[in-house]
Amino acid sequence: MKKHLAIKSIALFLSWLTLSPLLFILDGRWKLLPKWLCIVLFVLSPMMLVVMVVAVFWGYDYYSEHYIQHHFVRRKVVENITGIRLPKYKVIDRGEEWKCFGRSPEHTYDFTLEFKKMPDEDFYKKLDEHFDCFEPGKYSYSAIWGNGLEAPKGESDKDDISFSIDIELGSKTFHIRVGEW
Repeated sequence: MKKHLAIKSIALFLSWLTLSPLLFILDGRWKLLPKWLCIVLFVLSPMMLVVMVVAVFWGYDYYSEHYIQHHFVRRKVVENITGIRLPKYKVIDRGEEWKCFGRSPEHTYDFTLEFKKMPDEDFYKKLDEHFDCFEPGKYSYSAIWGNGLEAPKGESDKDDISFSIDIELGSKTFHIRVGEW
């Protein structure tokens, strides 16, 4: 008998968190709470609904902001975009900045990454084939997609993204820059 009372109390509490009218229906049938407590919970319920809506919007904003910070530094993602298999690396620094060009603001993330071991010569030969080399020993790759431009394999066309990676010969660190507008 007490087991059913506990289950009913949990169901009543969960219904209070989500829908206050359900609280009155269930409590009217089960008679678990005194009337004064039902009225207090009924008054608090709209405030809980506001808290839940704010939490959903905050969670979406948090997810969308941190998605870029974690997505574009994954090895598999960088390899899909550039077409080059990279040696293992780790993120050692990240930064962000807002710029505004007329009506379109741009949010840019800068990542400094470090190879766990120095890349071999075969890696730099592959860079010669796939990356641009404006100065000797400095390799650069840039891609832009969204707004009608096709996205690289595995990426979404609906986001307007600029992606660039800079690697210097003999350096253990390299940079990735991701812009979103």
